[in-house]
Amino acid sequence: MLNKITMKSKKIYSFIGLIAPLYDLCLYFFGYEKSVDYFISQLPFAKESSIRVLDAGCGTGLYSLALLRQYKNARVTAFDLSDKLVEHLRKKVLKDKYNHRVNLFTADIQSALKEIGGEKFDLIITAGVLEYVPQEKTLKNLSHFLIHGGYFLNSPVRDTLLGKLVCKLYACKTYSRTQNIQSFEHNNFTLQKIIKLPWYAPASFKEAHLFKIKKRLI
Repeated sequence: MLNKITMKSKKIYSFIGLIAPLYDLCLYFFGYEKSVDYFISQLPFAKESSIRVLDAGCGTGLYSLALLRQYKNARVTAFDLSDKLVEHLRKKVLKDKYNHRVNLFTADIQSALKEIGGEKFDLIITAGVLEYVPQEKTLKNLSHFLIHGGYFLNSPVRDTLLGKLVCKLYACKTYSRTQNIQSFEHNNFTLQKIIKLPWYAPASFKEAHLFKIKKRLI
């Protein structure tokens, strides 16, 4: 069953890569871009901070671009499984003249991510990504790229009727809030806060969870 879901999700994701500009337009009209801006505005960093950020499974780059807009000294490393989505984001980064602050590449979030080298980040972001992979194993992998005391922002697909419909469409799996938080806690993270959006915001991404790592796991 898992293999069937994986194969289906890859086909769907490949299709999204082909229609990336249209997909971006849909995200804008459904309010996702504003939701992402709000989540980023709640991060615990001073706006002038030179933070290093890893956008893991960046998609069309909503989080990367929001960070670059709000944090003028931030440097972002972003990757995605889809080379088409990475190239789509690269074009947007060049258009907005952020290219000197961005490193983009194609990779699987479950891989060793050798493209990163020995770099460590102040913040890692995932949004609607952990629903496709073994959560705890993936979090353990990503935790190695955080500095001691670094932050992790995750925006999960909520375990609601609408969220389940979204995951059915995208061939992924929802987890309850408790399950999502426990996956992080089992990887030595502590929950800092739950960032909630107003009731009228997009229903499948209505909240984000901000965690802080206590120490890097070996």
